[in-house]
Amino acid sequence: MRVLRPGSAFLLGFLLFAGACTKAESPVAMFRGDPGHRAFAKGPAIQGELAWKERLKGWVFSSPVVDAARGMVFVGDSLGKSVYALDLRTGKKLWTSATEGAILASPLVTRTKVLVGSEDGLFYCLDRKTGRPLWSFEAKAIINSSAVCDSQRVYFGDWNGLLHALDLTKGAEVWSFKAGSRITSSPALVAGRLYFGSWDGNFFCLDAAKGSEIWRASVTPEKKIGSSPAVEEGRVFFGATDGKVYCLDTSTGKQLWVFEAAKWVDASPALGPDCVVAASTDQNLYCLDKKSGALRWKQTGLGPMIASPWIYNDAVYAAGERGIIAAFRLSDGQKVWEYQTTHPIKSSPVAVAGMLIFGSYDTHVYAFR
Repeated sequence: MRVLRPGSAFLLGFLLFAGACTKAESPVAMFRGDPGHRAFAKGPAIQGELAWKERLKGWVFSSPVVDAARGMVFVGDSLGKSVYALDLRTGKKLWTSATEGAILASPLVTRTKVLVGSEDGLFYCLDRKTGRPLWSFEAKAIINSSAVCDSQRVYFGDWNGLLHALDLTKGAEVWSFKAGSRITSSPALVAGRLYFGSWDGNFFCLDAAKGSEIWRASVTPEKKIGSSPAVEEGRVFFGATDGKVYCLDTSTGKQLWVFEAAKWVDASPALGPDCVVAASTDQNLYCLDKKSGALRWKQTGLGPMIASPWIYNDAVYAAGERGIIAAFRLSDGQKVWEYQTTHPIKSSPVAVAGMLIFGSYDTHVYAFR
């Protein structure tokens, strides 16, 4: 294992997307699986058998990302203040790269780079094969917004309310956009537009090339939007601390429907073929009709949830504060599998290529096949 210290999804659809990007820096693994954050994949069946668990240095809030083609998992931790590359099949640490702050965001992986922000206020670019630092950018604010990129730029938010666009090659800032409060929401990138929310209660759509505002929706002025959006077919879906799930038109920001839960919806929704699955701190997992927002089913038993659900084949994987991760049948919500850990699970699960990966506050990363 190499330790370094710097000085200062829908699987098929995503692979097609990545193949269309410039080869030099095409994104291959990221938070929620693809630039639209759909958190939906198909692949070999997952039987629910523990394949491995690997201990890190501190609790794991960062949601793992999986580069299935290269057999690698990337994740961050708290007390270790590090980014880790793990072997997908064994969990063995391949490299560790340390920062000066906790890593709460998910790494973004391109063909050659790993990019992630830290609570030390720096955004890091690491060599994918070795973890060697390539460059860093000083945001001067905590970063726990997971990044997204196109073939030339990487985009992320910070606690100063800035959304940054950096050049992928050297980390120079191309532009920044100022919201009214913190940006912990991870931007989605679809058709040259960035979508994200802010703690000022506004939801934004920006031109990714220029950083100019296309529209904003004043969704919940008295509350916060920390949920990362999911975008598909002209609609954007996200939650807020007012306890609601919103669906807006991507062209205009017009509200198409809203669903009301009992407490915060800080988790990011997952998009199935015709449904939206959202988790809430009210301890319920909701499956909603994608077109109307009507409730199809709800399930409970995991405790309050800030970890975001993931849809794989015909199942929804969700986890909560009771330390339980479970699989529910997408069609009717029936629980088909669960596993109990010893601590809360705030890291969002990811399921690709026949493997289910997530982190826990017990300091371990778990893998099931």
